[in-house]
Amino acid sequence: MKVFVAHLTSECNEHVSHDAELGDFLLLYGDECIDAMNVRDIFEDAGMGIVPSIFASLHPSGVISRDAFEFIADRILGDLKAHLDEIDAIYLQFHGASAVRDLECVSAEHYLTGRIREIVGIHMPIAMVMDPHGNVTSTLVNRLNIVRCYRESPHIDTVETERIVAEKLVDLMQNRRPMHPVMRKLPIMVGGERSVSAMEPVRSINALLDKAEEDPRVFSCSYHVGYIRHDDDKLGAAVVVVPNRPEDREHCEQVAEEVSRYAWSHRHEFTFSGNYGEPDESVRDAVAFDGKTAVITDSGDNCGSGGAGHNTVMLRELLAADLHGKSVLIAGINDPAANDLLCSFKDGDAVSFDLGVNEDELSAPVHIEGVLKVTGDALVGLGQIHRVGTSHIVSIGDTGIDVLVMDRNVQYGTMEQFRGAGVDFHDYDIVVVKMGYLDTYLIPETAYHTMALTDGPTIQRSENIPFKRIYRPMWPIDEMDELEYIDRC
Repeated sequence: MKVFVAHLTSECNEHVSHDAELGDFLLLYGDECIDAMNVRDIFEDAGMGIVPSIFASLHPSGVISRDAFEFIADRILGDLKAHLDEIDAIYLQFHGASAVRDLECVSAEHYLTGRIREIVGIHMPIAMVMDPHGNVTSTLVNRLNIVRCYRESPHIDTVETERIVAEKLVDLMQNRRPMHPVMRKLPIMVGGERSVSAMEPVRSINALLDKAEEDPRVFSCSYHVGYIRHDDDKLGAAVVVVPNRPEDREHCEQVAEEVSRYAWSHRHEFTFSGNYGEPDESVRDAVAFDGKTAVITDSGDNCGSGGAGHNTVMLRELLAADLHGKSVLIAGINDPAANDLLCSFKDGDAVSFDLGVNEDELSAPVHIEGVLKVTGDALVGLGQIHRVGTSHIVSIGDTGIDVLVMDRNVQYGTMEQFRGAGVDFHDYDIVVVKMGYLDTYLIPETAYHTMALTDGPTIQRSENIPFKRIYRPMWPIDEMDELEYIDRC
């Protein structure tokens, strides 16, 4: 037996001014594609061959340009047609929130699963692993046999979930039976910063999912938070439960109902966790903290949710503040022109330039007089680290503030990334990063964290986003007493 595999992940934010082009993606083929998907041994140990298509991965960004998507889609669908006579199942790693410019259905995942099912027919097993911040609908689920998302946010269980879904597909291939997921679509729409898995209610929701899977009648179950960064009729949370056998469907419907009712009755617990406040309050509190290293997350320009990294709001706030001698690193600000200019200087050179792309008030330029401290590498990825460009650390006069200048929206969340940039995270009293909640690998390094409620493409006050296409009523935009499932999706 052989399994066809493909990967497309891109968390797309329509509020970012620049579309994602093909050159922005990490594209891998053949054995490199297979290895990047983390499941080679699972299929090969089961005696199954792997037919790879494409591994197309993009750091969260703007929506995907139509040309870029058509290249990726044509590759996946063309490879599928070319190998149709030899494959027995399909394994997909799709994000769930990959919006495409001028695509009628918006979602790359919905378009591709529809075309894939048209090509292979209604019976070939298809499994898909998703990000919990992807959008799920009955249309999507009805095209799949197995669908499951990561449990944890931050996503510490990405590889684990990819492997679980691969193992479940092997089980289905070796023991063929009808398998059709149960779904409940909920009128709950919150961002990732309000659905951290270590906090309630997601912690208890995940406990319900874990308990449900102890019953052999439940093949898989997951809670999908959904995505709020582009306007789409598919928005909203969802519960998906996969029955092990057709006769287990009634039980799985009860599980889906239980989890859905729990999420709904505890919806007011979907709120920010930890410390948060207006930008000036976040600076004040970080400066007042006695110890290191304190972290301020610039939540309105969260590169991990598609923010462009252009905003200079926190730089201006810090320059205006009394830092009481504290040392600060702003990591970082995305300004390709400034980054290119700095490439003409050597470490230790005096530099004078404007930082900020000036697209709007949030990215207004700030004049910098300082010294180029160190030129380094901009790195992305976990496990498999990829260099995506050059970074520059500039010390601003005698302010005690260093700023990392980059030419793309890199989210700095690991010690390896800071080392690649040529600095030590713990040399600073305060570090500002373009995040919302803290990245998994930054949490143990952080002595104090506060989330600055800045404006920008990833604004955390989701009630203020002017949605036009979504189902209504939708909590928390609308206040409702009774749960009514979204039945048209």
